[in-house]
Amino acid sequence: MRFILLILILALISVGFAGNQTQQELVEARGKICGLETEIQCEQKKRNDEFTKINSKISQSDDRSTKIGAELKEIDSKVAEMSRKIAKLEAELQFERENKTAEIVKLRADLNRTMTWVLDLNGWSYLAKTASWYKVIDQGMTFERAEAYCASRKSHLVSIHRQEENDFVQKLAKTVPSNRLFWIGLERNPNEGNAFQWTDGSSVDFTNWYPGHDSSTHALLGSGGGNWFSLFDTNQLRFICKRSSQF
Repeated sequence: MRFILLILILALISVGFAGNQTQQELVEARGKICGLETEIQCEQKKRNDEFTKINSKISQSDDRSTKIGAELKEIDSKVAEMSRKIAKLEAELQFERENKTAEIVKLRADLNRTMTWVLDLNGWSYLAKTASWYKVIDQGMTFERAEAYCASRKSHLVSIHRQEENDFVQKLAKTVPSNRLFWIGLERNPNEGNAFQWTDGSSVDFTNWYPGHDSSTHALLGSGGGNWFSLFDTNQLRFICKRSSQF
């Protein structure tokens, strides 16, 4: 009986000891759990702080993007406005250029018309298209004397190379009253098969013969219609001199 009681007492002592040990382990476990909870809370706070910073940076970046977008939009607006102004200026310049071109053309035409009939003190008339001076001599001479007279004035009997020049010479000839005949500088050259040549040496690239009147030796111009005729050089006629050099 005493033995059984002893065993029971030992068993109770063992159970009490085990209970104390389990209690201690529970306390330690609770302490560890509290520590882990504290670490988790700290880590969570740290993550929250980082997240807040990131959100702040994102917000600032969005603000900057919005500002940059607004600035770009303003720049685009200014560029568009400048483009419109440039286009308007180009249109105005083109309009002015066309107007000035038209004015220049008109001025040149007016100048040519004016210069065509500008007379110097000695009665010479200037034709801009040929850059030459012309003078009607209202005095009858033979062809050779007429050419010598022109040569003494640093000129030759007139040579004619286009219809416009022929019309101009005719107008000068008509300044002498009534229809007249005037020596021009065209003569036959017996050394060249009797071909016509100009006394100033220029090429014969234009003629205005009246039909059937080119058979004689020296040419003359009629003031009535501007046609050419031919006679022998011994006839005494009025004549027209031409010079290309400046006075």
